[in-house]
Amino acid sequence: MHAEGAVHVTGVDTSLPAVELARENVVLNNLDPEKNNILRECNGIYEGKKDLQSASGMYRNLNSLAMQLTKKGGLLMTCSCSGAMTQSGTFLRTLQGAASMAGKKITVIRQAGAACDHPIDPSYPEGTYLSNILLRVL
Repeated sequence: MHAEGAVHVTGVDTSLPAVELARENVVLNNLDPEKNNILRECNGIYEGKKDLQSASGMYRNLNSLAMQLTKKGGLLMTCSCSGAMTQSGTFLRTLQGAASMAGKKITVIRQAGAACDHPIDPSYPEGTYLSNILLRVL
């Protein structure tokens, strides 16, 4: 975690080990733990294609809350490790629904998938399941 001038950072993850690692990074980077919250929430956002509608609602609600907390012009990075969301192209539409629900507008700054340390085998398209979208919230 690197603040890059951010005044306040809130991280949300469903993985307890990821949350613990993020908390360690707050300390290692000499950041104020009071201004850099790492939360473990949203258990159950895992789905196959049959549960996509339900999962979309959970992602929409979570991101709507995050957008409400983001100051006008602030940045929000949101991620999904759901193959159904990524492969269906649903994640970006879900984020637009979250913005509408929050009474906000969003612009996409960057949209990415897995980093180079997570290669994708073309013979296994199901391996394409990571989405990372950086938004400006207006």
